[in-house]
Amino acid sequence: MARRSPKAVMNPTFAAEELVHSTGSPIPMISQATAVATAAKVALFDGIYLQHPGHRKLFAQFDYLRELGRAGSGPKRGMRLIGPSSAGKSTALEQYERLDAKRHKQEDGHVPILRVALDRACTTKRFVTSILDRYGDEYSESSVESTLRKRMYACIERFRTELIFVDEVQHLNYRSSARSDPTDALKRILDDGVASLVFAGDETALPLMRRNIQLANRMIAPCDLMPLTTAGQDPATFKSFVKRLDKAMVDRGVTKRSSGLDGDQHLRCLFVVSGGLLGRVVNLVRAALEISARREALFVEPCDLSGAVREWAIPQLIVKYDPFSMGIPDA
Repeated sequence: MARRSPKAVMNPTFAAEELVHSTGSPIPMISQATAVATAAKVALFDGIYLQHPGHRKLFAQFDYLRELGRAGSGPKRGMRLIGPSSAGKSTALEQYERLDAKRHKQEDGHVPILRVALDRACTTKRFVTSILDRYGDEYSESSVESTLRKRMYACIERFRTELIFVDEVQHLNYRSSARSDPTDALKRILDDGVASLVFAGDETALPLMRRNIQLANRMIAPCDLMPLTTAGQDPATFKSFVKRLDKAMVDRGVTKRSSGLDGDQHLRCLFVVSGGLLGRVVNLVRAALEISARREALFVEPCDLSGAVREWAIPQLIVKYDPFSMGIPDA
């Protein structure tokens, strides 16, 4: 008779009494007034930006790409930015645009950085029209692809665009025939010296990025954003980020006092739920804040985080169990 595998030993995190509310109402309140107040707090929370540890390097590489483009009149270069959902890719692109706007006063009619997010099953023609749409072209659907490409080039030159962020690049239809391979279209933009390109996407974009060696030869080294692990300095990095998030919530008036998110128990549970993805930590705390705000609590308590796991993370298949109440399996 085959032996059953032993059940995992769960290392306790929070005791039952620690998961009982200490401030506010025992249960979230449901009313229009509560919805208004909760939405206002979540909006304050969403205004918090904490630089991801990998963003500084990313921003430096974006600067480098632009300087390469300015230094020569020949072909431009591209860069790959791959990472799972909640790794901080789209946030990095958005924040770099804001940073550049602060560093350089933008002149009228000058669009130095253009960010375009691709739709699913995006064709090469739709890729071009997506860029034209971002420039406000009212006739982006009315011509053949070759004509649209010329209009795109003219827009890039007129608006003096140096860097184009292609977000959700995995949506490019890479199953097309060799005759219409989208990687050739990307390579051509670089070869024509039009603008430097950054290709941001999740892991499913890797086959697209790797299929064309000629495109790869026109790229600088990848600058992917991967989850933090428990190796090296990552535990300190994770703790620092969570501590800064907690402080920012107090500083912005989102919570009345610290939620103690950087405590050992909190950190262990947050790491399990997030899988080392800092964006997922933010999303979980946001979900817990909603529960906390509806209870009119003074801070985000362990019971709110536990509730967020059960009501948000588990139904979304982000995690299979609640480490705040059930503990963490022995490694």
